[in-house]
Amino acid sequence: MTAQSEFADQVAIVTGGGAGIGFAIARAFARAGAHVAIAGRTQATLGHSAALIEEMGGEVLTIAADVAVAADCERIVQATIERFGAADILVNNAAHFALIPLLDADAEAAARFLSVNVAGPLLCARAFAAHAIASGRTGTIVNVSSIAGSRPAPGCGLYSASKAALDLLTRSMALEWGPNGLRVNAVAPGHVATEGVLADFQAGRLDEATLVASIPARRIADVDDVADAVLFLSSCAARHVMGHVLTVNGGEGF
Repeated sequence: MTAQSEFADQVAIVTGGGAGIGFAIARAFARAGAHVAIAGRTQATLGHSAALIEEMGGEVLTIAADVAVAADCERIVQATIERFGAADILVNNAAHFALIPLLDADAEAAARFLSVNVAGPLLCARAFAAHAIASGRTGTIVNVSSIAGSRPAPGCGLYSASKAALDLLTRSMALEWGPNGLRVNAVAPGHVATEGVLADFQAGRLDEATLVASIPARRIADVDDVADAVLFLSSCAARHVMGHVLTVNGGEGF
């Protein structure tokens, strides 16, 4: 079965779908024949990305929303169902990242990481699962985590803790919702060639040569590397994969 035939006319929701990894995931689903809903905080960014997908012939819905707001999580799923009549795939990609030494990590900073990186995926997934279970539909959820969730790094304490929580939340979702026909997994990228990482290289905040030399694959990931992994976990090829966190890192951190 080809990706085109498998995802044709399915409906995929991608949070944080306006740029970077999220846009690559939405674009990959559209190329495979799916209808896509992309959610994000900036309507202009969403509109630009939607236009690029529509140029490929894809059908796309944009939803201005903040996954840190509980009502927005419900609205993302509801708006998708109202537009397309169903929701088959949810990709929880929206995330908050900042380098904050733990001595500077106040309550407000901690709350932001937890609300976006943990509560957001939970509430979006809960709304998606509730619809699927109530309507007797199967579906897949893929949470975008990070290799930071399994290892500490200076300044990444809050981010790493939030992604570690997301990894366990992924397995808990799989345990509770698997019997209802929902498969839940996660991908955990290493460094990815997003706008933010490339800016860090240019500004000298990251040493590109040193980082690449430390990775067995001798390169950082492209956004399409992550998108392809998400499509795999959403596909029939991964039909017996459940509660798994798939690293997409070229061996980074070994």
